[in-house]
Amino acid sequence: MKQRLLQCYRQLPWFKGKLRIGKFFFKKYINQSAPLSFYAHYNIGYKIPNTLENIGVELLINGIYEKEIIDFLNTHVESGDIYFDIGANIGAVGLPVVKARQNIRYYGFEASPTVFEYLQCNFIENKIDTYELHNYLVHKDDNQSMKFYQSALYGKSSLSPTYSDEYVAVNSLSLDRFCEDRDISGIDWMKVDVQGYELFVFEGMHNLLRNKMVSNILFEFEPWAEEQAGLRIGIAKDYIHSMGYSLFTLDGQNWEEHKKEKDTMIWAKPNSGK
Repeated sequence: MKQRLLQCYRQLPWFKGKLRIGKFFFKKYINQSAPLSFYAHYNIGYKIPNTLENIGVELLINGIYEKEIIDFLNTHVESGDIYFDIGANIGAVGLPVVKARQNIRYYGFEASPTVFEYLQCNFIENKIDTYELHNYLVHKDDNQSMKFYQSALYGKSSLSPTYSDEYVAVNSLSLDRFCEDRDISGIDWMKVDVQGYELFVFEGMHNLLRNKMVSNILFEFEPWAEEQAGLRIGIAKDYIHSMGYSLFTLDGQNWEEHKKEKDTMIWAKPNSGK
């Protein structure tokens, strides 16, 4: 009976406090270390590693993760667009966009070998047609073996040992080389969420940025994560701005004017208006 109630609750429209109330009523499903499979919004079937991590909890209770970002992408991404998802995780942000827009050319990159298995499983189980998934660490240094710290909190695995001291060796790639090798001359949309290491992703796509070959970039600004990465707070946004991109909030307002200091998502577009 509890599972049926949870399914019904998940299908309720989003409302303020839905996650908090859901955690209270369905607490027996939270903080569980075992994998779990279920259907969520957009009729997407997910297999998640556990409900210790907030990604899994939000999917389980609300049926959607990062609703504001998904609503934004589903409003702006068009059929046939090329969409790069850097830090794809289990597909919680990528799959709803691919499901909503036909013929998107989706490229998902996930560094964690463990999480990558779930990403693959979710794309296969949902019978997505056009996509590529790559188990690489997107970085400025190409073709290197690097330490990557995996955590049971699978949304927080990182190059930094913030949540775990257990690491695996992963191979890196730069997006400049990746696109050159595949003759990709333009990217319509890119999402970057790599736990404070966004700067290194951007440095590895210097040519793409210099030539304004990426039309829209969404990237997470997390001051604490950049500090943990040993970087100056704001260095990633300053770098992409220096490459000729203007920064906006998701509602299209000038980002700098709002003086955002807390965690937020930034929308970068070439100054040329491309």
